[in-house]
Amino acid sequence: MKKAFKKILDVLNNRYLMLYIIIILISAVFILRLFSLQIINGAEYREQSEKRMLRTETIEAPRGEIYDRNGVVLATSKRSYNVTIYKVNVEVEEQNEAISKLVDILDANGDSIYSTFPVNDELNGFSFSDDNSEKNWKKDNNIDEAATFEDTIKFYTEKYALENYTSNFNHLVKMIEIKYEGNVNAYSLLNSAVVAKDIKEESVAQIEERKSELYGINIVSSPKRYYTNANLFSHVIGYVSNISSDEYSKKKDEGYSLNSIIGKTGVEQSCETYLKGTDGVKKVETDRYGNITSETITKEAVTGNSVTLTLDYRLQKTAQEALEKTIADLREGRITGRKIPDANSGAVVVLDCQTGEVLAMANYPNYDTNLFVGGIKASDWKRISEDALNPMYNRAISGTYSPGSTYKMLVAFAGLETGGITVDEKYYDPGVYPYGHRPVCWLYSSRRTTHGYVNVSGAIKGSCNCYFYEVGRRIGIAKIVEYSKLFGLGEKTGIELPQESPGQIAGADDSSEDGLKSPWYLGDTLSAAIGQHENQYTPIQLANYISAIANGGTLNKVSVLKEIKNESTMETVPLSDIEKTMEEFTNVKFEPRKINIKEEYLNAIKEGMLSVTTETGGTANIVFKNSNIKVAGKTGTSQVSSGTNNGLFVGFAPYDNPKIAVVAIIEHGEEGTYTANVVKPIMEEYFKISEEDKLNEKEQNVVDNKVEF
Repeated sequence: MKKAFKKILDVLNNRYLMLYIIIILISAVFILRLFSLQIINGAEYREQSEKRMLRTETIEAPRGEIYDRNGVVLATSKRSYNVTIYKVNVEVEEQNEAISKLVDILDANGDSIYSTFPVNDELNGFSFSDDNSEKNWKKDNNIDEAATFEDTIKFYTEKYALENYTSNFNHLVKMIEIKYEGNVNAYSLLNSAVVAKDIKEESVAQIEERKSELYGINIVSSPKRYYTNANLFSHVIGYVSNISSDEYSKKKDEGYSLNSIIGKTGVEQSCETYLKGTDGVKKVETDRYGNITSETITKEAVTGNSVTLTLDYRLQKTAQEALEKTIADLREGRITGRKIPDANSGAVVVLDCQTGEVLAMANYPNYDTNLFVGGIKASDWKRISEDALNPMYNRAISGTYSPGSTYKMLVAFAGLETGGITVDEKYYDPGVYPYGHRPVCWLYSSRRTTHGYVNVSGAIKGSCNCYFYEVGRRIGIAKIVEYSKLFGLGEKTGIELPQESPGQIAGADDSSEDGLKSPWYLGDTLSAAIGQHENQYTPIQLANYISAIANGGTLNKVSVLKEIKNESTMETVPLSDIEKTMEEFTNVKFEPRKINIKEEYLNAIKEGMLSVTTETGGTANIVFKNSNIKVAGKTGTSQVSSGTNNGLFVGFAPYDNPKIAVVAIIEHGEEGTYTANVVKPIMEEYFKISEEDKLNEKEQNVVDNKVEF
């Protein structure tokens, strides 16, 4: 017994032997554990490991809705389905085959690939706008500058290992588009690229059915911007589209991603801060093929604020239709009895003359803003961008025009306020003005007669050039410039839209000591006094100037925004916050002001404007003589460098209690009298609209457009 015990002690005292025993025991444990993991429970653990590839995905928030002043939906979000692709842990050949199957599905249902690969819609050439763009792209992508389109396709075929798909060229190009988009967006197990947008439900169903063989390809539900009256409000609302690389670099810290959409023009751009929602976040578990096995939302998406515009849907529709119809009637000779073929474009602005709110702003031609959502097709962009009439140009705030005789009320105010003329003084129109370059009155040049003796009201009624030549000579260009600035001409109105033009006052030069242009001659003053020479103003400026006459001398801040509201909390954004944001966006701080005008002078000028539309000899009487609305107005004809003259009409109504001011211009419309045909139906529609009509219009609009999300 003692011997056995001693042997045990010897063994225990043998350190090396004990170490061996411990190693053997530990190894046995590991072997048993591995046996359990790989043999006994191997299938179960493999399945679990494949499911535990975890990534974070963004839940795109819908943009806030845009309404007209009565709640009619103008811009909303609809549910759409996009295709995304991840680079997953399969062989290149396997993912290429999955991409090929995706192309087949999309083709079968008429869906398009979304990609920034520069190929035209026919898939047979580049889509670059110029040679320099092509050169830079090739350089950035290490492609020979002399490479043809076919050479480039061959380059990417080899780069992406697509040699097995060369038998169908179009199919091959679409596969390249998808892989190119993936690479541009640095797609990986954790980062995706969008390769198809707003696909049909048939494609969604087929992709879901075959997801086990479509490695890394997923369907993502996202909100898509939708404009219910795309053409009608295109220049005011604008559109959204994919964020550019420059925009992303500036805004990536503000919650934007490479796949974000962003406001590009109009209210969509100016109110981007308010309209953009806050994206949500979800955790997604996938297997090694990219198939989603579970999802957990960790942060809900929050819809952007809603924006209510000052515009009235019905009045906007009437203004657009009246503008288009009048232009068409002039071109076809239905107004004049002879065709005016170069009458081709124009704009109309309707203001609430008491508040400065824009009730309608129509442009012709216009364009379909829905084409831009998610990226415009190359063919559509080519058609729009190469249109000589520039349908994307907002003539109402960016177009500058000589005001012609619509400027004469301002010159009359300057003459009366400075004592250059009086209300009762009558001036004899000689037909040929005897000073300066001896310009003639339009009546003398067209009929070899004159207006005879006229006071200020009569001069406005008959639009007597010689009368205003005389006013200009008496008061000088400095006073005309002073009163032009007083009425807001030559400065931006601060409307909450991009690309407003400041216009130009004839004779003004803010860089000189006295603020006047030099040299300056009497002949220049005579031309400026009838709204010619260098006078160039936007329709929105003219509308505000006419509003100030209508309301008794208040120059308002022009606005297209009525309210911005957080739909989650139902709280309205403070007006002071909106004003600050818009001032930063437009870089304009417009100060409303009261213009002190003697009532006697104001009445004389307004009476002249009333006689334009109501009395024989008035330049717009033929248009308004049967109207039951008392409209005060003024026609204008402005000379242009080539082609037929422009035609303008400005006015307000009703005369006794002004509510709205309207300005319309038709490029190459020949005469302001003809342009008045745009304004009459707008005036009539405004006074027809009732609260009940507005409510019905809101409900009908929503039903007709099936707006839902």
